[in-house]
Amino acid sequence: MVLAAACDPALDPIRVGHDCPESPIRGPAGDADEPADRLVSDFEGGTFQLAQVAGRDGSWIRGRDLTSTSVTIAPSNACAGRGAWAGHFAASPPTSWGNNWTAEFRAGGAAYDGSAYTGVSFWAAFGGANGPSFGVPFGITTVDTVPPTCTTHCEDHYMAAVTLTGAWQRYEIRFSDLTQQNAPQVSMRRDQLVGFIIWTRQQCDIWIDDVRLEP
Repeated sequence: MVLAAACDPALDPIRVGHDCPESPIRGPAGDADEPADRLVSDFEGGTFQLAQVAGRDGSWIRGRDLTSTSVTIAPSNACAGRGAWAGHFAASPPTSWGNNWTAEFRAGGAAYDGSAYTGVSFWAAFGGANGPSFGVPFGITTVDTVPPTCTTHCEDHYMAAVTLTGAWQRYEIRFSDLTQQNAPQVSMRRDQLVGFIIWTRQQCDIWIDDVRLEP
């Protein structure tokens, strides 16, 4: 679901480079007072590290399918949505399991207790090299879906497809709307969150910024 479009009069448009998403912003007024504990990552500083807030930190972890001959998964200051940096996730067509990028939470060596939250938001867009539009799988990983703690649902994460556009927009997905691919489904352990994941099995050119947990 799209919550805010970059044409909002409260936003401050800036110039964009070739193949960058349209309508980047310097920061919508409505987000100026966002509680600090909700921030997962805004990529500022150009590192893979997550925000160190609310008893958690962590880092972005890349999962590359070697059948994709060209893969870019990294912070970039070329096409930021907000601020100076954003995440860039681009890959040529894979022929196997696909490519993924996970904001992996750490909370004192354990999974993160996200019981206080009911969803996640982010700014995202397709870059100019994306090709045809498609539903990008975004979701959450928990102790029930990641090795070595998973048993029957390994890598069957809680996901939802979000169709992006060529312009920066803010999206929000609720945990209750995320589903697993295989049956029977396992109820998502919000008290045992491992990370926020993007996982595509096709060619892509995706930009993401300002990832937050939402109450």
